[in-house]
Amino acid sequence: MKFYELFIALRYVTSNLKQSIIITMAISIGVSLIIWIPSINLSFFDDLIDKSVSSAPNITITKELDTFKTNAPGFSEHFEDKILLLKDQVQIRKRNIQSYKEIINQIEYIGQIESIAPYVEEQGFVIKGVEERGAQIRGIIPEREVLVVDIKNDIIRGNIINLGINDIVIGITLADKLNLSVGDRVTVTGPRGTSKNLKVLGIFSTGLRAEDEFQVYVSLKTAQQLFELGNDVNGIGIKIKDIYRAKEVAGEIREVTGLDVDNWMEENSQILDQINRFQLIIVFINFLIIFSAASSITSVFIMLIASKSKEIGILKSMGAKNFSVMSIFVTQAISLSILAYFIGLCFAYLLIAWYAGIIESAGETVFTSEVPEFKISVEYAVLAFFYSFLTSILASVIPSYQAAKLNPVEAING
Repeated sequence: MKFYELFIALRYVTSNLKQSIIITMAISIGVSLIIWIPSINLSFFDDLIDKSVSSAPNITITKELDTFKTNAPGFSEHFEDKILLLKDQVQIRKRNIQSYKEIINQIEYIGQIESIAPYVEEQGFVIKGVEERGAQIRGIIPEREVLVVDIKNDIIRGNIINLGINDIVIGITLADKLNLSVGDRVTVTGPRGTSKNLKVLGIFSTGLRAEDEFQVYVSLKTAQQLFELGNDVNGIGIKIKDIYRAKEVAGEIREVTGLDVDNWMEENSQILDQINRFQLIIVFINFLIIFSAASSITSVFIMLIASKSKEIGILKSMGAKNFSVMSIFVTQAISLSILAYFIGLCFAYLLIAWYAGIIESAGETVFTSEVPEFKISVEYAVLAFFYSFLTSILASVIPSYQAAKLNPVEAING
């Protein structure tokens, strides 16, 4: 590009402020929407996934696989018509994991596995005076559990590492409802009536309403006594390095151990499906934004070129090439798009801050009791830059080409 082309382009930017402002605003509004809408939603989804994944194992071994498939040929031979009844009874019968230490030894070598923790989890009751609340009672080995579930960082009072057979750690919402503090004592009752008097060792807050209201932790030995399981457990929790390979690792564990294995991606499939649907919606919204902005820019440039036809004719009569004329208007569009991008980025930041303030003042959401950390999505910020750059170029090419094709004599006399 020659110096005079750049000079004329910048001159047009300052001398036609009304058109320049319209183009800049059209692009900056598009930029801010492209960044703002995905950023607030992805921040919410990321926070929800982070809390869901950190508050539960990535992979769980819940019970031994149904033995019906293994014994089906024998059932068919000896019981014939009773086969369906037998199938129903086998499938609904809950079985615990007896040899959990052997299972841990079997899967420890799998490369993606970071930590493993056996547990017992069943429904029970937490009682303080006349107040009685249902709770999900989870028996753990604390030094193993904190490596699988991020409960240690969720402790707001007391601790969980020193959890003994006479201790309990409860969620903040449940503690408030029962008016409990660290050091208080409660009675915990299992479904078969077995009870234990326990001291509150710690109180946690995960930010997930269900966890904070219904989850409690006791030692593994305490839970085994409450639920009369002997030395059995009914689950093994596993943390892996890459949480998005959970299905793959779960399949490998299932193949090695022959056990029933679940993973967080299957348990949170609705959330993941919602994210995928949201991304499709964003693509459609971005298309509408780009089409709208491009139409506005094209219209403005057509009017601008029409008003500058005499100047264009003079330039061409002085020897300016078609490419030079085109480059003047394309350069004008590019310079305005760069300015518009940074204005749009500032708008997006202000919109995110405004939205975060609204959510914070609204209080708890359906899923969480804490406000997510809303931040600008880097991915969509980069996408918005290319949007502003390419949209301005594409929208200015056709009018610029028409300007370059003007006949100098007709343009000057017109």
